[in-house]
Amino acid sequence: MSKKKGKAGKPAAAGRATAAEAKKPEAAEAKKAKAPKAERPSIDVETLRRPVEDAKARLEKAQTEANTLADKARDLVATAKDAFRVALTRYREACHGAGVECEYEGVRQSANDSEKVSFLVEKTDKGVRVMVKGQPKTEEVIPLAALKESVNKAAYAYTEKHVGPKDRVGNKGGSLSNRLRAVLNT
Repeated sequence: MSKKKGKAGKPAAAGRATAAEAKKPEAAEAKKAKAPKAERPSIDVETLRRPVEDAKARLEKAQTEANTLADKARDLVATAKDAFRVALTRYREACHGAGVECEYEGVRQSANDSEKVSFLVEKTDKGVRVMVKGQPKTEEVIPLAALKESVNKAAYAYTEKHVGPKDRVGNKGGSLSNRLRAVLNT
């Protein structure tokens, strides 16, 4: 068998050894060049910690004060809104009583001034028993066939009959339809 020769006609192993030896001193010199770093002056960390702690305490105090002021501002606005509503209601009633057009008619009022309604819902063999809480006369069993056809239609039909029309009482039918779906899925 013949030995492989490098480009210069020397054995390949000999060439590799010389290249590796040549790289080692360069790496050692590079490490020596990086090693000498400027020495850091000794700093007393405790003297720097105190201003940080003081600043942190001032920040926490400022945040607490800002939160307190924000709460006071919200309370002030809420009180002013309530006073405005009371005065506006009295003024509107006086205008309507006198037959005079009120310039504040455009101020938005809630369309839904109805009372809060809760529904009692119970699954039975024939359907779902529904009742407006506190009003036993409104108890009714909605058949499963009607619920399978459309839960929303059944819910809105019930609320229309026992609570009132949607434009007057709001989305009570939506609330009932969610309750019906929850009972049917159990």
